[in-house]
Amino acid sequence: MMTKQLFLDQLTKLIACKSLPGNVAENKKAIDYVVSWLHSKAVVQRIVNGQAEILIAGNIDTMSPDVAYLVHMDVVDGKPEQFALQIDHDRLLGRGASDMKFSVPIGIALLDHLCSSGSKLAFALVITTDEEIGGPEGAKYLVEKMNFSPKLLIVPDGGDNLVFVNKAKGVCQIEISAKGSPAHASRPWLGKNALEPLVKIAAELVEKFDKANKKESWSTTMNLGVISGGVSVNQVCPEAVVKLDFRFPETESVEAIHSEINRIAAKNGSELTVKLAGTGQPTFTDEKLPVVRRFILEMEKATGQKIPIKPTYGASDARWFANQKIPVLMIKPNGGDIHSDTEWVSLSSCLKFYEGLKSFLDTL
Repeated sequence: MMTKQLFLDQLTKLIACKSLPGNVAENKKAIDYVVSWLHSKAVVQRIVNGQAEILIAGNIDTMSPDVAYLVHMDVVDGKPEQFALQIDHDRLLGRGASDMKFSVPIGIALLDHLCSSGSKLAFALVITTDEEIGGPEGAKYLVEKMNFSPKLLIVPDGGDNLVFVNKAKGVCQIEISAKGSPAHASRPWLGKNALEPLVKIAAELVEKFDKANKKESWSTTMNLGVISGGVSVNQVCPEAVVKLDFRFPETESVEAIHSEINRIAAKNGSELTVKLAGTGQPTFTDEKLPVVRRFILEMEKATGQKIPIKPTYGASDARWFANQKIPVLMIKPNGGDIHSDTEWVSLSSCLKFYEGLKSFLDTL
């Protein structure tokens, strides 16, 4: 059973873990806490893959549960004082408070409820530890190698302030590398500057995506994240790289974006290398589905407010389940300022959020 004090006690310990992606020891400590809090009847699997750990805890032993509750334990780095939960009236502040350690005690309580009630609904609490870097060793491995395939997926990693997310953009990250030959800056004709073709490509892409990048829309956007190269201002740059991040709707594809970048790169030099660095498919959930309407109704009852339906522009571990074509229920309690010094989540909203989830599961 979820209580205010239990929620605070568990969240306090989890916030204190500096569970950055790749910090194996701290992620293990956080997962150890979770396992120690689980119901005695819970069926537990812990999978270590590379530098990531995955926890699957369910009331029934299956890799195809009726409902999976997918969250991540890893966080972005922060100041030392952010790894201690602070309570400011209803606001809980700390690294990962909103993104997304608040969700872990809630998932534990949901599993406890189903184990205690003897429910026949197959439920799985799934915790990954590398979502902040794209989930290559966590959620991707879970789906592609372990064939984890729930019928319904709850992902409270988007939809801040109780907004139901009906669709999320996909992500396509591309690196373009160039090789040249060094020379003294006073004699540039004796060398070949690796930065020049990348600057031309960057300029073309900035112009191409200028309109989409200037205002909120459901179009493909492009972020020029990194241009790097050279070791000295008085040397012709021998090696350089540009890193791009595209966010795209369900009408676009990784393949189409990759093909277009290859085309643009080809006209700027045959020595360029184009590489996909990270991808994720967009997700879409029809809000008219009976199960979605039931979910929203239960959340509205618990929170006492109308639940708006909107898209989101960020990506989550849900990206790896896109090809399964299952409903993704994405919504979060009141909170905000994620990845900032003042990241927070509302205590009262978290408790109401839990009640809504529990009521929804009981209807299935």
